[in-house]
Amino acid sequence: MILKNYTLKSSVLKSRALKATVGTLVGLSSFAALAADETEQPWVDMSDPTAVYSSATIGGGTEGIDLSATYGGYLSGVYKQRFTVAAKHDLDFYEVNYLLLNATSNSGVTFDSSWSKDIRADGKDYDDVNDTSVGVFAKLAFMDDHINFYPKVSIGYLWADEIKDTTYVKFDATTRYKFNRMYWVGITPSYAYGFKGADLNEWAATIDAGVQLSDVFGFSVSANDDEEFTANITFAF
Repeated sequence: MILKNYTLKSSVLKSRALKATVGTLVGLSSFAALAADETEQPWVDMSDPTAVYSSATIGGGTEGIDLSATYGGYLSGVYKQRFTVAAKHDLDFYEVNYLLLNATSNSGVTFDSSWSKDIRADGKDYDDVNDTSVGVFAKLAFMDDHINFYPKVSIGYLWADEIKDTTYVKFDATTRYKFNRMYWVGITPSYAYGFKGADLNEWAATIDAGVQLSDVFGFSVSANDDEEFTANITFAF
């Protein structure tokens, strides 16, 4: 009887110990998985001009200091939004931009505006020009996402004291090549045509390159056909 009771008690203790061990292992596994989810951050693609994330950027170059701040995130369902404010060329002009992206189709619309910007039209330079536009864009990926093409068509309206109020259409053909997720180069040819107002008939081009050192930090440089050069540091959060 004593041996039987001892065996029974021993079995109960082993069962309880086994349950406690399993419970502990399950608890530790759950905690580890939760910690991994909290520490693992998605890689933000800073080479993608349509990527939606929050960030702050500081830049400088031949035209002075550029500052910008962006808020980005999901709007609802598959839709994402991005809102950006910027002060450029030593606070010489200002921009406010809004982007709405359908994450399923990789396409969307933009609303862009700027104030007190210097532009070239009719073969002349104009100061303090205001500009607002609405555009549609898409992202097209090739070569296993190494080459990405971002065509965009915009309808805009610009006005200033020294230029006629002008309605125009603009085509942008941004192209980016990614060597890997860290290094990329790109070019953006664009064409603007005024169909009412000033005789706007302008080609422009920008080349750029960048390196992304982590999921929250990147560095890029750009130059355009007006011989303007800028270097930017971006912090994502």
